[in-house]
Amino acid sequence: MGIRSVIRRRSLLSAALTALATSALVVPATAHGSTGQDTAPGSVGTRIVDGRFVTEQKPSIASLGGDPHRCTSTIIAPRWVLTAAHCVGPGDRPFVRIGSLDRTQGGITAQAVNVIRHPYYNWPSNDIALVQLDRDVRTTYSPLASAGDIAQYQAAEVYGWGAERADWGGPLPTQLKYARGYMIGTRCTPANPAVLCFGAGNGTTAGGDSGGPLMVWSPQTGRWVQAGVSAVGPKPSGGWSGYTNIANYRTWIRQITGV
Repeated sequence: MGIRSVIRRRSLLSAALTALATSALVVPATAHGSTGQDTAPGSVGTRIVDGRFVTEQKPSIASLGGDPHRCTSTIIAPRWVLTAAHCVGPGDRPFVRIGSLDRTQGGITAQAVNVIRHPYYNWPSNDIALVQLDRDVRTTYSPLASAGDIAQYQAAEVYGWGAERADWGGPLPTQLKYARGYMIGTRCTPANPAVLCFGAGNGTTAGGDSGGPLMVWSPQTGRWVQAGVSAVGPKPSGGWSGYTNIANYRTWIRQITGV
C-alpha cells in the first residue's frame, strides 16, 4: 500500500460512505486457510483481499515467520517490533524478516528473544504486543500516532501479506499488498470503542494481515503515522476491519521500548 498524498480524499470519502451503508459482521481475525466462519479469538491473521501490490520500499514493515508467514508487523525501535497480541503467545520466538516486500527473501532478518503481550489482553480488547529482537536493526522505524494525529474520515492505508481470495482461502502472496480507504471512527465495534475502523477503498483485510499497520495522514504533523494494529477482520462478504488504537498504548509502549 504505497503511501500517497491526501489529494484523493474526496473520492475515497464517497466510497467510504457507500461502504458505511452496508451492514458488516465483524469476527476475530482468522487463520490463513480458514473457511470464513466465526472463529475463536486468538487465531492468526487478517488478510488483504483485492488491494494492490506494493512497489515502493517499506523498510518498517516486517513479516513474523517469513515462510511460512504468521502475521504482519512493524519495527518501531532498533530491537522492538509491534504486532497484535493474538499473533504471539508466551514462549514464542518467531523469525522476523524486516523491510523486504517479499516475505520469503531479502531485507534484514532477526530472531525474537522475548514476546510481551499487553497485560490486559482479552480479544478484542488490548490486542497489542511487542516482540524483542536478538540484535539491533538499523532501518527506518514506523512513527507512532498520538491522539492528536487521529481524525474522522482521514485518509488511511493498510498493509499485509494476507490471503487474497474473498473466501478467505488460497495461498498467501509473497509480495506485500496494500489497500486505501478511510479511518472511520469506532462504529465497527461498538462494544470496544478503543478499536479504530478502516473501511471502503480498494481492498480490505482478511489470514496473514493481522498485526499489520493502519497508516493515517496526520494533519498535525504533515506525515503518515501508524495509528493502529490489525486486530479484527470482517467476514468474506465485506465490511469493516478493526485496528487496536496505538494512541491509547503509547505510555505502555514507551515504558518497554523507550519510544
